[in-house]
Amino acid sequence: MRNLIIAATALLATAAFCSPAFAGDTLGPNDEVIPVVAPGDMIGVACGPLAVAPKDSDVRVVLTVSAKPGEDVPGYGKVLATDQKVAAGGVQVTVPDLPDISDHTYDLKVYVVDANGAQTCDAGHVKVAQQRSKQTGGDHS
Repeated sequence: MRNLIIAATALLATAAFCSPAFAGDTLGPNDEVIPVVAPGDMIGVACGPLAVAPKDSDVRVVLTVSAKPGEDVPGYGKVLATDQKVAAGGVQVTVPDLPDISDHTYDLKVYVVDANGAQTCDAGHVKVAQQRSKQTGGDHS
């Protein structure tokens, strides 16, 4: 019993000591974590219309510049991701490597067109960084 009281006291002391460090890091139910990617990175998208789309559907992923007031915008508003692979309810696309694509946040939208019509889904946001992100499995010494 004494060990249980000591362990509980230590746990409470640790929680009290560490709680200020995590106070501002709590995500709310409507908060979005925006992944950071680089030109040439492969990203995956899954959404409802892809899950029910026939195999011969035309799938397109469009990146739309999501600039905040005062931010620079590149010379375009939307980019079609052309390097893609559709499989099993999702699509993998390569982040285009275009001039001025870096240092901007983009809305991702997926368009699925088949014989029954067109469906779209909002696939969230990505932030494109200047340099290719480090991938595991690279050069090791």
